Amino acid sequence: MVLVSLDDPQLDEDDTLRTLRVTRAPEQFLAVPLSGYLSSVRPVDRTAVIDDRAAGRMGSDLADALARRPPNEGTTRVYPVLAGSDDFSPAVRAALADRAQAVVFTGTSADRAARCARALAEAGFTGPRLGTWHLMRPDFLRQGGAAAQGWVFGAPFTDPGSVSGTFRSAYRAAYGTAPGRWAPEAYDAVGLVARALESLGGRAGVSAGAVAERLSDLTYQGLAKPLRFTTGRIDTLRGEGYFLYQTAGYVFRFLGRYDRFTKHG
Repeated sequence: MVLVSLDDPQLDEDDTLRTLRVTRAPEQFLAVPLSGYLSSVRPVDRTAVIDDRAAGRMGSDLADALARRPPNEGTTRVYPVLAGSDDFSPAVRAALADRAQAVVFTGTSADRAARCARALAEAGFTGPRLGTWHLMRPDFLRQGGAAAQGWVFGAPFTDPGSVSGTFRSAYRAAYGTAPGRWAPEAYDAVGLVARALESLGGRAGVSAGAVAERLSDLTYQGLAKPLRFTTGRIDTLRGEGYFLYQTAGYVFRFLGRYDRFTKHG
């Protein structure tokens, strides 16, 4: 089994899934592209994390990661907002009172993120505002309005429109539409498995275990990113698995791979 878009901490805890391979970068390291942006692109010394407790473990993991390793070797302060509250103004006011230079929102709700965006705009904050790919939905743009413009997002997928023109043309010819989110990653997963089967002789009767083992030995240059594994997960040590997007003109504009994007667009 090869997972393209799904990620769950329980996958790491189940040692019976020996034939499972995960090709997406882990959710637990989404702080990496955000921290990279605030260290290399828009360097800041004081980062505020608006920790939306409605996001559960996903949000708290992001807040903890940014607190343990502050962007640009500066300082990070966390301002929690309870799951039962939809008022982000107190947390925003506290962050700005502490002279925050950048704000990271940990939530996964586009509606709640839009509320936070409006609170920041009303408070006059114009510094970098960041979140994760979970917010990249039409509701955030629609409900956030002008306050949603300029936000930057870390994501574990590339832009389907930025990859090979041949792939885009072939996809449109096959399905009558442009490739959507995760399409390049799915294509790469199939190519990776095909490479493994070819290396095993392409014969019938090859076991799942043999394919899984061979996948761990391969390095495959996909359209979205290189694929190579450490245990059952993609190796993300070189940063290929995370990308940046930014709201501009009421769309989510692709900036590029986080470790290659070096200037503010």
